[in-house]
Amino acid sequence: MLHRLFAGKGLIIALAVGFIAVESIVAASFLSLLHFKTSNNWATKSEQVLLELERMMSAVAGAETSQRGYIITGSDEHLAPYREAVVTLEDQIRRIGGLTRDNSIQQDRVAYLATQVEQRSEEMDQAIVTRRSKGLPYAKSVVAVNQQNRTMDTIQDISAQIRKEETRVLERHRADSDAWAFTTGSFAAVFFILNAVVFTLCGIVIKMALTSQAQAERLLHALPHSSSAQTTQ
Repeated sequence: MLHRLFAGKGLIIALAVGFIAVESIVAASFLSLLHFKTSNNWATKSEQVLLELERMMSAVAGAETSQRGYIITGSDEHLAPYREAVVTLEDQIRRIGGLTRDNSIQQDRVAYLATQVEQRSEEMDQAIVTRRSKGLPYAKSVVAVNQQNRTMDTIQDISAQIRKEETRVLERHRADSDAWAFTTGSFAAVFFILNAVVFTLCGIVIKMALTSQAQAERLLHALPHSSSAQTTQ
């Protein structure tokens, strides 16, 4: 009777402890996975900012190349790629602004970058108009004056600041993502081991219960035979 009672309580305790432990590991794994996903999303956003920034600088270089080609040759074939590059440039800055809206410092930099890019576009437009209306010598003078403004240098400096900040953020979120990935994997391993332990304990307790029940049944079967033998004597 004591063995049966112990086995029954042991099974209930083992199942209760196992259930609580498993649920705790599942909850911890879910939270760890949630943090991993969040860190990974932030890292992906920083990667997109860096990509858009490189595309923006490429659009600036393309606009300057096309503008320079028109000033040198006077051929209108350079104007179409120039205007296309300017439109692309505006789109890239808007995308960068949207991706960095959660960072006030980056927003200030992007806003300043937008003003400098607009100024550079006006400088290039002025040189193009001068080349068309007054010829190459006057256009060269305009280009020389614009170079003294060092607008392009300012654009590169601001872009470098944005790039540096996003690289720092990217590295931090990548580290967080790797750490949470390791934590999630660790919880999964613990969950697997805990399940194995719980099932093993349950098996042991059930085996004890079955053994106790078998012993009790053998004892009950033996009692009638013993009573019969005493009556016969």
